[in-house]
Amino acid sequence: MIDIFAILFLIVLAFVAGIVVTLGAEWYIFNLYINNQPYIGPSNEPSVSKYELPKIILDQNSSGKEPAGALNALLQFLFQECRNTKRVRRWFRQKLTLELEELLTRTATGKLFENIVLRDLNLGNHLPAIRSIEVKTLNVDSSTKLINDVELCLDLDYTGGFQLSIDASLRLAKFAQVSVKVSELSGLARLKFTRHPYTHWNFSFYSDPHLQLNVESQFQGRSLPQINSIIASQIRKSLKRKHTLPSFKIRYKPFFVKAILDSLEEGEALEPAAGTLELTIIEATRLGEIDGSVYCNVAIDNTAWIEMTQSGSANYLTVDVTIHKQPNQPLGVSFKQEFISDKYQVCCVVDNITSGLVYDLKVGDIVIFVDGKAVQSLNSLNKHIRHSQQKFVLRVERKMKSLVSSDANKPPEFSEPFGIRSRSGASGDRTDSDSSNPPSSSESPAKRSISGSPEHAKVPSRWSLAEPEVDLNYPQIFTTKDLPCSKVVQFNETFKIQVSPHHRFLNLSLWKRGTEKNVLLGHISLPVAGQCCPPTVGHRVSTFSLLPPNPSIANSLSNDLSSHPGFEPCLCFGDVLLSFAFTPSNGATQTQAPQWKEVTPSIPAVAQPPPVTITAVAAGPTIDAAPTFEHDFARTHFEKVTQCGFCFKKIWLKDALQCQGCMMSCHKKCAVKAQAGAGCTRKSRRPSIQPEIATPSEETVSQTSLAEEGLFNLTTSSDDEIGQALDLLLSRPHDEEVMDAAKASGKMLFAELPPAARKVKIDAMIGKLKDAIDSESLNHHSLQKEEQSLENAAAKAKVAFLAGKSEERLQALAVLMLHCCAGLQDYQESSCSSYSD
Repeated sequence: MIDIFAILFLIVLAFVAGIVVTLGAEWYIFNLYINNQPYIGPSNEPSVSKYELPKIILDQNSSGKEPAGALNALLQFLFQECRNTKRVRRWFRQKLTLELEELLTRTATGKLFENIVLRDLNLGNHLPAIRSIEVKTLNVDSSTKLINDVELCLDLDYTGGFQLSIDASLRLAKFAQVSVKVSELSGLARLKFTRHPYTHWNFSFYSDPHLQLNVESQFQGRSLPQINSIIASQIRKSLKRKHTLPSFKIRYKPFFVKAILDSLEEGEALEPAAGTLELTIIEATRLGEIDGSVYCNVAIDNTAWIEMTQSGSANYLTVDVTIHKQPNQPLGVSFKQEFISDKYQVCCVVDNITSGLVYDLKVGDIVIFVDGKAVQSLNSLNKHIRHSQQKFVLRVERKMKSLVSSDANKPPEFSEPFGIRSRSGASGDRTDSDSSNPPSSSESPAKRSISGSPEHAKVPSRWSLAEPEVDLNYPQIFTTKDLPCSKVVQFNETFKIQVSPHHRFLNLSLWKRGTEKNVLLGHISLPVAGQCCPPTVGHRVSTFSLLPPNPSIANSLSNDLSSHPGFEPCLCFGDVLLSFAFTPSNGATQTQAPQWKEVTPSIPAVAQPPPVTITAVAAGPTIDAAPTFEHDFARTHFEKVTQCGFCFKKIWLKDALQCQGCMMSCHKKCAVKAQAGAGCTRKSRRPSIQPEIATPSEETVSQTSLAEEGLFNLTTSSDDEIGQALDLLLSRPHDEEVMDAAKASGKMLFAELPPAARKVKIDAMIGKLKDAIDSESLNHHSLQKEEQSLENAAAKAKVAFLAGKSEERLQALAVLMLHCCAGLQDYQESSCSSYSD
């Protein structure tokens, strides 16, 4: 007999198996279909659409008055619910307190009072009612379809009974009380919104409004009705003077927030996380009437700077430093006049810093502006600081740290230079913008090759981009393509920037491409942690106003609105729309960014801490004073116009005195004063902003003492030690004694290392020096050709001076090369002797 339960079990099992097989087959077919579809993924582009006005607004006829019943109902409801809130009443009190302070300080009536205090405030029963509203002006740009101006005419009527009471203390130890109530206010008012030169709004009456006031006054607790009419008359005059056309005040809140730099300071003290920042420069607007093409530069660094310039053989960063003067205390900073060879002129330099509050200023900074006023001499600098406010801004130029090429085997590749204006004067001063390459595509915006660029061939000393071995300690610089200037410049270029914790600022600048030099249009420095690294996933889009390239330009800006209160000239230089997307590294190995290097070796600068790190005294390293002697002046005839080392004036007759010890040139009339002043530190240069190692003053020094002095004490092949050796060699005359010392000390170069490691070290150093010599030779050759082509005497003298400095560097590099070759020869001799044994 067949078991019925077994049959049922088999039926259920077969049914379940059929279901499983069917679902599995469907799942397999579904996955097969999905996997065959192309992968799209989430969009990596910021979602920003172009603004367009609704067609209904463009088509309808907006002329004529319109009732404002719906608008009145909405405004009255909001006032009903918010008039007694703390925030609204505090706002009214703050505004009225400012008006009373202005009455106290800026009018003749205020001289009678010692203090005016707002006692009571009643906001009234309702807001002003709008009888009718009319669109007077609607200016829509034909090309961008953006609303440039909208002007509304409001017919206002107010009977709400706004009332305030104030207490006043007179200078004669008397007190008075005044109560003012607005019984009626009516008239035609203008409400205007505009986006030129920047977004703001204003409110004013077309003509004198009808105003009825109830004024009650008391003096020492007794009523004085005689002065009520005087007070009412003064209020009407003030209303006419401030709030009746053509007078009005430029306003921002609550619709717009001024995009000033103070609002960006919140993220300066934060340290960004390591990761990749995807920056998209979307567009730039409100640039004014500019002919030609524009481009944008972006650099991420540990310092907020404005521009990068090249003067002579050195690179300088332009930095704004805010100084706070303490009342009845010295500034804590001393300045001096010093001849800067790279600029071929006398500059005002920061000599010493004794205050821990001045932490952004560095010893050696060259001061060029004080609150937008140009610094011509030390006297003008002291005068500007003395007459400045308690908080003022110094614009300084800071010498950048220079590097020797870190890869001798690869040809140098040059980035798109960070466009800068060149210095006026002789053509010896070059900037990165003056010899910039054509812009690249957005796929590789920062990379350029030097080959095939005749302008780069003229000036080989440039920041280069090495593919291997990346160092995030140096700036990463990116450049957009050139676009013709218009009312809205659409860049739409994306850059991927590697962010490390020491990166504090994203420096962005907008440039106009010129035939002879590029012109800076505006700049902004954004804190990386606070503004550029959004904590949320996806893109964050923000608009930032560009700051003026020069404070003096903003102060001298001529605009129709400059006479109205509330005008901000610093906001008149356009704005830029940016998108940020940040991907943290999450502990993984960071993708290394391009390493910046300069193939022209020079004196290494002191490493600068991040600008937010407050130190007790931001002073340079301690320098041992060299022994001083009397100057040994000898009459010398110079081939070109030179400069007196004492009075810093030019020696036009080319016949003067020159010290045989320190080689300082001097007028004959200045010789006596020079002897009485600072002594001669023989065979050492004059003090500079860079750290120096004093050399012995004896004219005959043994080879052993030269080595002990540090000229050839190279323990590593790092750029810093090579730069220090070059610094010391440039401070000495290149005589036979130095050459012998280089050969003798070269035999001990890296002698403590194993033979194989020693050869690798020496080869690496020789490669670096070879690249540096080749680059400096090209630079020297170009300067010589430029000197021969110039006709202007002053420009020719300047270029000849730079060519002489270049020749000195070539000689110093040759001595270092001899030192390294001696070490390589010693290695080969040691290897041969070991092989023979």
